[in-house]
Amino acid sequence: MRLAALDTVLDVEWPALTPVTFVEALTHAWSRCVVDEQARRTAPSVGALSIKSPADDDEAIRAALQRLSQDVTHRLIAAQTGRLLMFHAGAVSDPATGSTLVFVAPSGTGKTTLARLLGRTYSYLTDETVGIDPATGGVRPYPKPLSVSHGGGWRKVETSPEDLGLLPSHPEPVVSRIVLLNRNEGAPPSVATDELGTLDAIAALVPETSALNRLPRPLHAVAGLLDRAGPLLRLTYRESGDLVPLASQLIEGTP
Repeated sequence: MRLAALDTVLDVEWPALTPVTFVEALTHAWSRCVVDEQARRTAPSVGALSIKSPADDDEAIRAALQRLSQDVTHRLIAAQTGRLLMFHAGAVSDPATGSTLVFVAPSGTGKTTLARLLGRTYSYLTDETVGIDPATGGVRPYPKPLSVSHGGGWRKVETSPEDLGLLPSHPEPVVSRIVLLNRNEGAPPSVATDELGTLDAIAALVPETSALNRLPRPLHAVAGLLDRAGPLLRLTYRESGDLVPLASQLIEGTP
């Protein structure tokens, strides 16, 4: 299977005797990134990721799909090291204009939930890693499967954006605003917004980057992105759903 994401093409290979159930689940989960047959023959690949065959049972397949998501993400980040400005973030864009909201946050703070909520109205780009061309502000989509709980349980399943009803990625998304998520279970239902100055914004964003030091003039790249996208907003909130109205305003550029 050949995947295209983060402006990179990566081949995923598995043993010949891999269970059909796993191959079907894998192909479906990554449907937004799978390269079509014609492109598969011509698109250059940065290399191959070889995976082991799991046992043919639901639990083993679930675990294998989670490992694959991590491994693919690591390979894509490595391929774009020194080229793209990469954040631990989710992103959605206006399906008409490509105007993109990037929401930066550590794992476990609501990126995936917010991507699910916004992705039904706006183009889903990613819930995990946002790659941005520092020269143009262009966002490189990574519409990977989302790790979500099913049936109210604690176990998460890699789920195709198709199954969640998320809109396809815009063909040419460009970052228009960046926000920093600050989840606080004790916060009021209304979202608190703090505008950070450039130095504070850089200090807050740097820990949520990947391979930043491999970019030419890395701190200048972050500062340049902030100049393009406007001041960084820190959003303090209780639940991801509380962010939807404000996020919609930021995407659409409405007051």
